[in-house]
Amino acid sequence: MEEIFEKSDFAKWERFYRAAFFNSLGGFKSLNLLASQNTEGQHNLGLFFSVSHIGANEALLGLIFRPHTVPRHSLENLRTGYATLNAVHPDILAQAHQASANYPAEESEFEATSLSPEFRDFPAPFVAESKIKMGIKYREEHLIKANNTILVVASIEKVILEKGLILEDGLIDHSLANSVAVNGLDSYYTAERLKRFSYPRPNEKISENPW
Repeated sequence: MEEIFEKSDFAKWERFYRAAFFNSLGGFKSLNLLASQNTEGQHNLGLFFSVSHIGANEALLGLIFRPHTVPRHSLENLRTGYATLNAVHPDILAQAHQASANYPAEESEFEATSLSPEFRDFPAPFVAESKIKMGIKYREEHLIKANNTILVVASIEKVILEKGLILEDGLIDHSLANSVAVNGLDSYYTAERLKRFSYPRPNEKISENPW
């Protein structure tokens, strides 16, 4: 059995149903807390699942922000230069979820959620409780004309990892960190190891690699 939907069906759906459907359609995404501060030193913390790998040399990533028609504290702070991305694990999941609430600019989500800002020789705070942390620098942004969302490209300037998470070939094993993934806006999951394979080449049979 299948369910088939056409574009003409989408417009008929109730808007929260439609949002849940399309936010979850693409599947699991990484879950991070974006920490930043404004020019007055006020800390901000926001929950992000729109982080995408762009390149490894130079190390770049992309973040999608909703249209800047209302105050977007994380975007405004990142535009001043720096921020950090901090992977979420189950012990801080409820606090991370709460950080997505619409707090006023003068109220720190760190204080509201009892998470701890940590300065590690970087211009923006990290989340002390996170096991995988990245310091990022604003590089450029692009308006996506189809819906006025904003793609920000940032370079990775600093990485802080809990010891033991890097495998011999450089892979960061998020299952060891118990990193949380998200599907939709409020549904969270953890991952477990499945399989690793050899590099695929035409006319060669792939083999299973050890972890």
